[in-house]
Amino acid sequence: MKKTMILTTALVSMLAVSANAELKIAGSIETTYGSKEAPAVSGTPTSYDGNAIGQETKFEFNHTKDLVGGWTSKLDMEVMEVAGTVADTEITIANGDTKFFISKDGGSIHDNNVVPGAYNSQPADNASNSGVDLSSGTIHGVQNFGVQQAIDGFGIVELRYAPDMTASSTAGDKATGSGGGSGMEYGFSGNFGVDGLKIALSRAEQTQETASADETESTMFGVAYNFGQFAAGVSQNSYDVTGTNNDETHTLYGVTFAASDSVTLGVNYAELEYESSSITADEETTQFEAAYNLGGATVAISYQQTENDGGTAGKDGDAYSITYKQSF
Repeated sequence: MKKTMILTTALVSMLAVSANAELKIAGSIETTYGSKEAPAVSGTPTSYDGNAIGQETKFEFNHTKDLVGGWTSKLDMEVMEVAGTVADTEITIANGDTKFFISKDGGSIHDNNVVPGAYNSQPADNASNSGVDLSSGTIHGVQNFGVQQAIDGFGIVELRYAPDMTASSTAGDKATGSGGGSGMEYGFSGNFGVDGLKIALSRAEQTQETASADETESTMFGVAYNFGQFAAGVSQNSYDVTGTNNDETHTLYGVTFAASDSVTLGVNYAELEYESSSITADEETTQFEAAYNLGGATVAISYQQTENDGGTAGKDGDAYSITYKQSF
């Protein structure tokens, strides 16, 4: 009931001001029919929990206002029924190629996957057993502020800082620190002036509150190139987790083929390497995707095979999903 009231209130508020030319409203409903096996070691019966239908309803609006001196202010908000609350908010104050951010869960230079996919290139974004996460260590999703500078024809550089990594998201406008330590991320995203090229390079650092605790660090790089009907790319996140021998390396490869204006086929391979000596194998996931653009709506099919789930040799499982998404 509470979720419905939050969503309804947000919709009424948006519609009431939709006549304002500076306000833009968008939304989508994504429905997925999916299933996955619980990974099990070879020779052990694999449990199966059946199929299910999942749905995510999303509404987005942004409002841009001119300020003095050539500055503009833009408010972005995203409401997701699946979360029952305001999911993403961001204030952007801009002048020319310079932007300043105050963000709850807006964009992030360290959460920038350039690897192509027919629908969702990263397996974990579909029904999946994969543990690969290219944004590991990011401050995305935490209250932060930052600055971005665009370099014409080259790309953008960005810096973001979160004063408290564990501050309550329900503290409203009177939040105070919770002793969670701070975080920051910085990096570059662009094409170096080359059509079809995508480059991403960033680093995230989280400082613990206690002097005895280690910092958590993460370095991400990615490169992709689109050449005609084909696109290919690779991204890697080296995640230095607090503690001894806990580091992880998340890697994703992807190739897509645009068979027609409507049909795209894709193959992705995701690998999670563990530094810990107690881990017996690297986790590997191969994903096959096909997406059909209906014009305003998309149908996508995904099938995955995960081997050595969680680093346990021979612990394998499959997953698949069928998705229908319509946007306005």
